[in-house]
Amino acid sequence: MSLETVLYTIFAIILFGFIFYYFVDVIEFPKLRFHDSELSSKIISQTPSLTKRYVPTFWCFNQHLMLLLLIFRESKSKLFLYDKIEHLEMRDGGTTGLAWSGLHAVNQKDATPIVVVFHTISGDEQDIKSTVSHLRKTLNWIVVVCIRRGHGNLPLTKPIINTMGSTSDLKEQLNHIRRLFPNKPLFGVGISAGSGLLARYLGESGTKSMFSAAVAVSPAYDIEKAFHRVHPVYSKIMGQRMINYFLKRHYESFAKVKGTDELLKVKSLGEFQDKLHSISGFKNKESYYQKSNPILVTSQIKTPLLVLNAADDPICVNLNVLENLHWLESLKNTIHVHTKRGSHIAFFEGIFAKSWSNRLIGEYFFSVWELITKNQLALKKNKIIPK
Repeated sequence: MSLETVLYTIFAIILFGFIFYYFVDVIEFPKLRFHDSELSSKIISQTPSLTKRYVPTFWCFNQHLMLLLLIFRESKSKLFLYDKIEHLEMRDGGTTGLAWSGLHAVNQKDATPIVVVFHTISGDEQDIKSTVSHLRKTLNWIVVVCIRRGHGNLPLTKPIINTMGSTSDLKEQLNHIRRLFPNKPLFGVGISAGSGLLARYLGESGTKSMFSAAVAVSPAYDIEKAFHRVHPVYSKIMGQRMINYFLKRHYESFAKVKGTDELLKVKSLGEFQDKLHSISGFKNKESYYQKSNPILVTSQIKTPLLVLNAADDPICVNLNVLENLHWLESLKNTIHVHTKRGSHIAFFEGIFAKSWSNRLIGEYFFSVWELITKNQLALKKNKIIPK
């Protein structure tokens, strides 16, 4: 047997092994956990991505490769052009923002929904541009990003920052949106840390939530534990990112704030979060987590919610998910979607590595909106008109 034949044989064996492994271990039906309710069953049956196989990109299904590709794309892709970016003054003098897309392309007076998007831990309206762009193209609804204080290009008018966001600020942002569009239902999407703010709001609000439905992508659940479980390499990188993004960028504002010097010396993301109370307006770590940790209020969520996690997520690790299955499976109208692959908020699929999670978000919202519309029509049709 010639050397060429041997090499071809080895290559064929490796290729066959890869294909076999990919089809057997990588392609999968997402695992769904949900409270068995009529609404959840209808949503699942009408959301194609929940009942079909998730096919991760064959050349990029490793958790680290997915994350690197996501970061590379975000850094190299063009800026998303928003219609308008508003600066909102909060009651305490701080500044938040709203980035709007679709204001000039849709009917502002009808009852089609608005999607409210919550960005990542050190992001802004640009780091979730792929989600905004997809929702605009597929749903043709208005999309607005809630920008947290100290993020993006917002001026830091008061030396207070919470990487996870503030539900007090969020309520002011949502009230502003509601005043502008009183007839439009609100749907919420939280990406990574943004899902923590969304969940915290939903839990605190309960039945008074302004959202008709919501999606949480790659949430960490108990942030007091979760930030210490981040992969060591990513934890170190993200810890330095927090220092550069918040402290060094706004150093003039924080230079005289007690605790800033300690934060400048941290070596990990978990350590940064544990000491964040000093620049977040809280007396100590305990009070910070008491008012910011979403896990403390998630059992009170009443809004229909889709939660998406990947078991190979190196940032919001799988242990976070497993510890919280007891309430995820029992919370009414909540659907938890669990995949083996997807890394952290990447969830690439197909040969061109498109976002499966973006597709799922759009399908879920469309399914919920269809059900809401049908129920409203049925109520009108069956309404008894008094003589």
